[in-house]
Amino acid sequence: MLPDAEVQAVCQSIQKTYTACDVSDALLKLKVPAAGAVVNIAPIRRADVSRRRIVAPVSTVLYVPKSYEGSSSLPDDLPHESNIPKDNHWTELSPPGTVVVIQQPQGQMCALIGDIIATGLKDRGVLGVVAAGRIRDVASCAAICKDGEFQMWSEGFSAAAPSLEIKPWMVDVPLQLGAVSVQPGDIVCADEGDMAIVVIPREQLEQTLALLPILKRASDAVTKEVENGMSLFEATKKHPDFYSNHK
Repeated sequence: MLPDAEVQAVCQSIQKTYTACDVSDALLKLKVPAAGAVVNIAPIRRADVSRRRIVAPVSTVLYVPKSYEGSSSLPDDLPHESNIPKDNHWTELSPPGTVVVIQQPQGQMCALIGDIIATGLKDRGVLGVVAAGRIRDVASCAAICKDGEFQMWSEGFSAAAPSLEIKPWMVDVPLQLGAVSVQPGDIVCADEGDMAIVVIPREQLEQTLALLPILKRASDAVTKEVENGMSLFEATKKHPDFYSNHK
């Protein structure tokens, strides 16, 4: 596994050259579950029509129902004690340079975060938020994201504040987003252009980087062959690196 000192350089290399779909193709080749693709989460719309890509390490936050107090009658897979100090808000624990992935319990209608929390995270140097749940203050949040240096993604929207139904319980814990396991320190590729989020397991970052140029060359070659009149079947058979990933 790559040491921490090299991760940032690898992230920047991927961010500059490869889309989320390119990354997912590499993870498909590496047999990562769901090819790393987190579905049904979209970026917030903002006035700036350009689309940007962030590739960075993940930090995580898990919310629980407001009534949860470590009771054994509630989800037994949750710790009975929060790891968030009582005199801290969880935003104070989110490392700069990360993308915060937040998970909300199923079946709720409130928002996870709004413009105040988003402002605090951006000012702290956090690069974005991926909310597996709802957000609020959409117009204000869009303004916070307008320079493209901070992104916000969510499953939907709500006017209701988090305190209606939920509270933060754990930071830096594994999350499960559909078929994708998210570990703190994994790498997220949040690509507004592809409207897609892909999570690279930290231990497979180096393998992913090695595969990306091979698969992209094959994909570009197949595209050129098809543009020149070759059938898709023949083009893919001609370029086995592409064919083996898409057959």
